[in-house]
Amino acid sequence: MFTARLNGATGQVSEVTNITPVKGANFQPSFTRDGQAVLFASDRTGSNNVYRYDLASGATTALTATPHNLYSPTPLPDGSGFSAVRVVEADPAYGIESKQPSLWRFGWDGQEIAPVVPVMRVGYHAWVDGERLALFIVDDVAERNAHRAVLFNRSTGKSTPLTDKPGRSLGRSADGRRALYVDQTDPEHWQLCAQGEGETTPQVLVETPVGPDGVKDPNRSQYFAALPDGSVLMARGALVLRWSGKPGARFEPLAELPGVNGNIRNLTASPDGKRLAFSVTLTAPKP
Repeated sequence: MFTARLNGATGQVSEVTNITPVKGANFQPSFTRDGQAVLFASDRTGSNNVYRYDLASGATTALTATPHNLYSPTPLPDGSGFSAVRVVEADPAYGIESKQPSLWRFGWDGQEIAPVVPVMRVGYHAWVDGERLALFIVDDVAERNAHRAVLFNRSTGKSTPLTDKPGRSLGRSADGRRALYVDQTDPEHWQLCAQGEGETTPQVLVETPVGPDGVKDPNRSQYFAALPDGSVLMARGALVLRWSGKPGARFEPLAELPGVNGNIRNLTASPDGKRLAFSVTLTAPKP
């Protein structure tokens, strides 16, 4: 996993730093609400736990120490802790929790508090505000792959359907009112969409970039990071691309990051848009 500085005015990405020079998989970063630290999941102890990397000191701290697997740690909107997908008894098909709600709330002491929502089989999530979340719900029929995404209201218990072909990355619009998601209904033309509670039709924002040479389109990146100015970042290999947020515009190259030695995957931005964090699937060295 890496962090970097982003200068939105000049389009420069600098200070690219590997923050996990250890064995194991490190992935799914998210910034704390003050932008001073990055949460991420790592399997360095044999099970996936949640860690915190402090940007100022460079120190990494384990927030949880559980034999269960935790994924997608995300700070709560009120700053009181974080939410994460918890898997205690995984189903054999998709690895998602099979017997109880999977999305849980944790305190900063790493202790489990309670399920965030009663919804079963939540695989990925993003907070739109304190009551509404975008949820990727994993199919409960083995190998059918009929996953779906909804916008769920915790106060009312009502869901707004988003798409039956969602990407794994979810977010919120710059105005904080709508969910952002990648609609993969057309396998040749994935679209970044925005949709609010009760809206039956999404707003198509832009088509996502195709994959790098040698990567089949179904395997191209589906991860994005929304910036406070309404623009959005995605990646193609080690190339970061940016959509300006303007109707009719497309994703354009922003910065090539050859030093990461792989393909950028999970991508996120700090609340002020000045920092990036991303995981990289490393490319095996040539013999």
